[in-house]
Amino acid sequence: MRETQYWRISPGENGYLWREQKLHECVAVGWRKIGNISGMSREKLRIGHEKIGWSTRDADLLYKFAREFRKGDRVIVSASGRGIFALGTIIGDYVYNDQLEYKHTRPVRWETTFWHPVEIEPLELDGSLYNKFHGRSSRTFRQLEKPEWDQLCDKLNHVPTPFRNLQMWGGLIQAPEYENEVIILFSHMLQHLHMRVAGFGTRFPDAIVERKERGKWRRVNIEFELYSSGFECHMPECEEKDCHTIVCWVDDWTNSRAKRRFEIIELKSELEKIL
Repeated sequence: MRETQYWRISPGENGYLWREQKLHECVAVGWRKIGNISGMSREKLRIGHEKIGWSTRDADLLYKFAREFRKGDRVIVSASGRGIFALGTIIGDYVYNDQLEYKHTRPVRWETTFWHPVEIEPLELDGSLYNKFHGRSSRTFRQLEKPEWDQLCDKLNHVPTPFRNLQMWGGLIQAPEYENEVIILFSHMLQHLHMRVAGFGTRFPDAIVERKERGKWRRVNIEFELYSSGFECHMPECEEKDCHTIVCWVDDWTNSRAKRRFEIIELKSELEKIL
């Protein structure tokens, strides 16, 4: 009986394909131009890569993904700068799926997912393991040793997050990654925030809402940002206009002098209260 192997794999640059792979229950890699490699030898795959202008190293990586990943192997999906999205088990052989962005796939059973990815830094991983999640080492996939896998799982088990195995909230299968998704999430949290929408705009402000305070409705102008720091570039525009509230997914604004002029509603912390 073959021993279980352990892998870290990235769902595209900065994790941009994680949602697709989550929904289709697979892990996948790129190199789309090469086509279906079922039954293709390593040598033929190398020749195909050279014709396209790709390196034989890339051919070897793709061959390893298709042939050396095995049923029962464990995988952790992450992206440098974003964090850890999920852990799962490979349950099938190589499949070429022409419907996906990354077409070379392996079916996976997701066992743990994080609606909002777990950041790597706070986990305080050992140096060699930490390096496998950052920079060039974090691209495509890397093999992990069993002690590294065990350390990682132990660290993740102690992360206090309400987003563990949350499949969907507010119609979103993953935490907001774009400003318009912040608006969607906000619309589902109006009752929690004691607000109602008077109108959305295409110019300043993004929205006019009313908030109930002491039995009365008070008008509030709102600007939406994915990260609160994104509003800093709008500061000159705001000098002559009435904006009091910024609604964001994560409040990361460190300029306290500028920041104190505004009320900032961080939806991440508000959603944690609800969950």
